[in-house]
Amino acid sequence: MFGFGKKKGPTLGLDVNSASVSVVQMEKTKVGIELTRYGSIPTPPNTVREGLIADPETVGAVVQDCLIQSGLNLSGAPPVLNTVVPGQSVVIRLMPVPTGMPPDELADVVTQEAINHVPFPLKEANLDWSIMPATERTDPDGVRRVDVILAAIQKAIVDSYWRMAESAGVTLGRLDISSLSTIRALSFAGYLDQPDHLIMSVNIRHEATDINLIRGGMPLFTRSVLLGLETLGEAVSRSLDMSVEDAVNLLPQVQLFGMASVEPRIGQAAQISRTVFGDITDEVGRSLEFYRSQVGEVQIDQIILCGPGCLVPQIDEFMSNRLNIGAVLANPFRGLSAGADLVPTERAPAETMVTGSIVDSSWAPVITVDLDLNKEGPSIGALEGIEARPTVRIVEEDTPWFLPALLGGLVCTLIVGAIWLYFSQFDVPSKVAELNRVNQQIEDEKRQLTSLSKLRDDNAVLKRKKQLLDEIIKYSRPWSAVLKTIADNTPDGLQIKKVSIQGNAIKIEGDAVDFSKISDLSINLGGSPLFMDSTVAFAKRNTQEDARIIEFGVVSRVRPAEELSSIAAAGPGATK
Repeated sequence: MFGFGKKKGPTLGLDVNSASVSVVQMEKTKVGIELTRYGSIPTPPNTVREGLIADPETVGAVVQDCLIQSGLNLSGAPPVLNTVVPGQSVVIRLMPVPTGMPPDELADVVTQEAINHVPFPLKEANLDWSIMPATERTDPDGVRRVDVILAAIQKAIVDSYWRMAESAGVTLGRLDISSLSTIRALSFAGYLDQPDHLIMSVNIRHEATDINLIRGGMPLFTRSVLLGLETLGEAVSRSLDMSVEDAVNLLPQVQLFGMASVEPRIGQAAQISRTVFGDITDEVGRSLEFYRSQVGEVQIDQIILCGPGCLVPQIDEFMSNRLNIGAVLANPFRGLSAGADLVPTERAPAETMVTGSIVDSSWAPVITVDLDLNKEGPSIGALEGIEARPTVRIVEEDTPWFLPALLGGLVCTLIVGAIWLYFSQFDVPSKVAELNRVNQQIEDEKRQLTSLSKLRDDNAVLKRKKQLLDEIIKYSRPWSAVLKTIADNTPDGLQIKKVSIQGNAIKIEGDAVDFSKISDLSINLGGSPLFMDSTVAFAKRNTQEDARIIEFGVVSRVRPAEELSSIAAAGPGATK
């Protein structure tokens, strides 16, 4: 009879890649669909590899920061995040089946197809499949058929997204596929309105490129090639001897057409860009030729480009000229009634996938495939440490027992009241006095414990100081120059709390408010002649005290004593 409903948090889209973490929230209002929140934060190095989460805890902390940046209040019900997984991590199969097949028989066909084509045991996979009504046709043999799309992903990948969500304090919603999410976003934006048009979408992601052939909102052909923005960034980085991040930041200045830039670096980056995008365009052409070999001659009406690779100017003209097919840059927000200005114009094509992850099927004018690889949830091992949140449902039903239960409740209330009166007047006062005495004793012991704890901390500080002095005396290195180098190369926004020496290694620990500052400290020390190398040992958010503070550790190996002495003797200029 009585119950409480569990409040559901807002639903947002999440895209995690090696360069950034992005969140998007859209809501339906009386005037249309509005973009209400948007946030994007750089991804810490080596936390995402080949499009998949390698460090769920660190990524979860970044996701939480991104939600806060977007203006979401995390004190309420946990938000639900629909997430996109890269297409190359998912096995996708299209299979024709006769129309009108009974559900049980169709399920057996799909299961057998999965056994034959999924390259890992089905017990280690999450599966989902869907009939594509727009593909219904009569084949040359006279049989009426329709296509079914099957998708499979390893449970280990799904588990990593669950751990990320738990670390971020959110609920993991639908797990979408990059290629299908892109199609849904393009349908929402009105690019697929013509049901008889054959559209090719080319999503140039960081680690790969998704190629889709689409008619009537349905994917007729899907392929992922391992060429993307990372390929281009690494090629420019090697050629110009700069970091990959600096190389990618240089790409918006590149011109794929027209006169060569007067700046040699820009001109060289442009030449490399033409080569890499030429390879991607060739793969697009091969995909089209393969499809034609299967179904016969077809005409592509338009190529729609999206993904972070679109930050390079003139990419649409480049691909259009190479393939002789009209190409445009996607804008997934062009169908919004408000809020599109929250996303910078140049970032719009890059946010196509994350937009598609939260588009409701009723919002898009064309029906698209809706698969969810998170229907089966995490594996048993992944549930360890995940806090269970019970759901209490409101149930309405006839209650003929209500009046007898009410009378019984009143009788019980009278009995309980009498018992309470007895205890409150006779038994409780003595117990209160005893409790006060015990509380006072506890407070006294707490004060003693605090005093002992402070004394222990003081002893630990003195011990660390002694260890530092012993190391300085033992290894006879010019540590003053080393410590000065650390001070000079510490970026603003970092607070160093501890420096410890272990042999020829120095471990620096402290607090930060930005992951990039930690990377800057490691890079600065690694570039100093006093150090052989420098790495980030750890970087985690202090969730117990202040979620904005990031605890970090950087380990730098100092050069041998004889080399340090010669460098220190060279004077201040030697450490620049």
